[in-house]
Amino acid sequence: MRPLLLGNQEIGDDGRLRLCGQSAVELASRFGTPLYVFDADVARETMRRWMSAAAQAAPESEVAFAAKANSALAVLALARSEGLAVDVASLGELEAARRAGFPPERIHLHGNYKTREELVAAVTLSLDSIVLDSISEIEALIEVCSEQKATARVMIRLAPGVDPETHVAISTGQEDTKFGFNISNGAARAAVERVGSASCLEFVGYHCHVGSQLFDAEAQIAGAERLAAFALECEDLVGLPRTLNAGGGLASRYTQGDQPVGIETYCSQIAAAALAPFLRAGKPTPKIAFEPGRSLVAEAGVTLYRAGPIKSVPIDEMGRTRRYLSVDGGLSDNPRPQLYDAVYTAVNATRGAEPHSAEFRIAGRHCETDTLIASALLPEATQEGDLIAVLSTGAYNYSMASNYNRFPRPAMVMLSAGRAEIVVERETISELFTRERVFEFTAGAK
Repeated sequence: MRPLLLGNQEIGDDGRLRLCGQSAVELASRFGTPLYVFDADVARETMRRWMSAAAQAAPESEVAFAAKANSALAVLALARSEGLAVDVASLGELEAARRAGFPPERIHLHGNYKTREELVAAVTLSLDSIVLDSISEIEALIEVCSEQKATARVMIRLAPGVDPETHVAISTGQEDTKFGFNISNGAARAAVERVGSASCLEFVGYHCHVGSQLFDAEAQIAGAERLAAFALECEDLVGLPRTLNAGGGLASRYTQGDQPVGIETYCSQIAAAALAPFLRAGKPTPKIAFEPGRSLVAEAGVTLYRAGPIKSVPIDEMGRTRRYLSVDGGLSDNPRPQLYDAVYTAVNATRGAEPHSAEFRIAGRHCETDTLIASALLPEATQEGDLIAVLSTGAYNYSMASNYNRFPRPAMVMLSAGRAEIVVERETISELFTRERVFEFTAGAK
């Protein structure tokens, strides 16, 4: 069985995996493992597809990169260079966006709990929009604007009551959610009334995001329809929206069976659903905004691991066994399998040309049962020292990495047009302790 390959991935004449024309084995030798590898050429092509699809789907459109997916400065700078805006949800992401070159008018501030410091920064910088998420947040923003004698551009996040039928941890559009104002219980209309009564708040539009890893547009279509209908109902309170943000959510390919709808179809169907109510009512149509994250960068990323011990263990009385293959990373560089039961595909980069038909359970080296891939197909001859590539790790790996078990976080290498450059340095052991102090106990104290 041939392994799944995506984008610029191929098996070279030497039988080894190549990434954007670079030998994966040589990259690992040069930069060490675990190693995040990011193919900028693949990400750039995907960004351009999104920009083109959005432009074709609506008379006026915007694509904003959800920084949470991968906030490495080099990745953000790539998005900025391709004309995308950016969504941030913390002071850290805001600073990352600014360091990557995004001007304030291309930055949107999100989050269900924005601190006063974040609101002050957003008003001071005059960000493109602050996406409001609660009544108390509206009041806090009004207070900040009053103190600074400034106005703030705002959008109102809605919970449209749509079940996206995805993993519960990445479902955000249903009524039972921490995000946004619920339409059904009147909270959304109350928020609109408060925004409309505040002279320091400039109303821009509405936002909703129903969930992530969606293989078709159906849930987002339902969300867009409810967004548009609500906007028309509230015209008397704040006027018509200049922008409707339909969120992101489009799935990426992690396994052979993952077949999400095309970007062009996704954008056109959602935009059509959002615009139709305005057209039927003879009203001016708003700008349609999208905020993809995962679908822009996931497939551009690969993580390289060094294979460690392999052991066979009995699993039943029939004599069947399971082979465990341990690698030199795991939970601290990719927590998604533990958090979301996420499934990935692995390729033996050392033996890429050999049939990938033998089942292994790829395990991390942390003090947990941190299964990275529960059922990976690799060559029968896979052995300790081989290089294992896990595909589609460009989203929610680097940005969710931790120092569990005091593991330093991996380096990231960016590839483009035959070049390979470090864009995130490997964390060192000494750097793990730069913020810590030992508490000195008084002698004899109990």
